[in-house]
Amino acid sequence: MAFYCLVSPGGSPGVTTSALGLALGWPGRVLLAECDPLGRRVLPGFMVDRMRGSAGSGLLGLAMAAEADPQATLVPDDHVMSIVDDGRVELLHGLGDPRHGARLRPVWRRLAEALATRDGDVIADLGQIGGADTPAELLMAADAVILVLKPTLVQVDAAKPRLDALREVVDERAAVGACLIADGAYTSAEVERALGVPVLVELPFSRADAQVLSDGARPRLTFRTSLLVRSLDALGRRVRAAVTESETVRTGIARPVSPATTEASQ
Repeated sequence: MAFYCLVSPGGSPGVTTSALGLALGWPGRVLLAECDPLGRRVLPGFMVDRMRGSAGSGLLGLAMAAEADPQATLVPDDHVMSIVDDGRVELLHGLGDPRHGARLRPVWRRLAEALATRDGDVIADLGQIGGADTPAELLMAADAVILVLKPTLVQVDAAKPRLDALREVVDERAAVGACLIADGAYTSAEVERALGVPVLVELPFSRADAQVLSDGARPRLTFRTSLLVRSLDALGRRVRAAVTESETVRTGIARPVSPATTEASQ
């Protein structure tokens, strides 16, 4: 199984919305982990009217468990909640109060080990990277890192130094790519040339559909077949393919492909 991290250069380009949409369309079991030290978005947003049970203790509860037993192996599944009826997609919700962010610093390394070896894929939302509170340990453990940004001069300019720092941290085996939110003047090709990473997909700037994921808005009848959902599915296929290709190049052995993944790539 694989560990994917989504990050942003800042300016709220839609990294949490993209991570959630990616998880909801994932072909197999997946955990969405909100690891942004600045706080959570899914629980008070997408899940606001969808709660059917306990939310679990989330990331703060996991940090408290780590504090109570510094030698124990962390078990993220003890702190998660399901966000779809069949239990296929689970959520480790993030901090409700960013003042608790300092409690996470001693936990990141152990959490990275737990997420990278979990039975099932993991999509982690790390929020804005580049600051002192960036969970570098999670980036080091990632199989792929996706930078979500808008094709604007401000965001491309902010992304450059963050990608430079990212390359110093991310294992050379990890795939690194960009996901563009189509709300800016530059083309995918121009962003690729400027940043030196491939653009995996361009998501449409669709406020009504995005608000279903970001704010829990009532979806339109066409939401499931919308361009946004279809583009997020395409992002999932491409990032899984990038991880498989990276592993094949590194080891000479192709990663096994599950029937669900094969079906999703058709």
